[in-house]
Amino acid sequence: MKKVSILLFIAVLGFTSLTACSSDDSDTDAAVEQEKNHLLGKWNATSTHMKIEMDGKILIDNLDEEEGSTYGIIKTYEFKADNTVNYYTYIPASGSDEASESEGTTTYERKGNQLILKNSPYPYTILVLSENTLHLYNMFEVESEGSYIKSESIDKFERVK
Repeated sequence: MKKVSILLFIAVLGFTSLTACSSDDSDTDAAVEQEKNHLLGKWNATSTHMKIEMDGKILIDNLDEEEGSTYGIIKTYEFKADNTVNYYTYIPASGSDEASESEGTTTYERKGNQLILKNSPYPYTILVLSENTLHLYNMFEVESEGSYIKSESIDKFERVK
């Protein structure tokens, strides 16, 4: 039960550590400008692909799989031109943990292929960004209850509007 709660916590942490682009003051070429514009709009998470290790033992490894799950989590982001992002997250009940829901607005910034949300402790690496597809990679390490946990994830999003 404790491992399920830790895994759900890690999945949620991975899903909530999103970031996005902002323009910089330097001149950019048309390709970069076009890529930046693709981020603007509303995105819905369709799957997350994870690799989770605890104390060197692999607990989950579907990082390289084509198909994935959201583990019942609903996640949306709406990136706006003023470098704000509206977010919504729903996490279903698991074990003794009740379902939870959160929403709000924060700012975002893009540095190269790094996407950073102000309220997120870990940046994402943009793997794919096109008109209708966004794939974000995240890796973090944490020590929890005396265990060393390493998590890698690729969150896949589709444009809603």
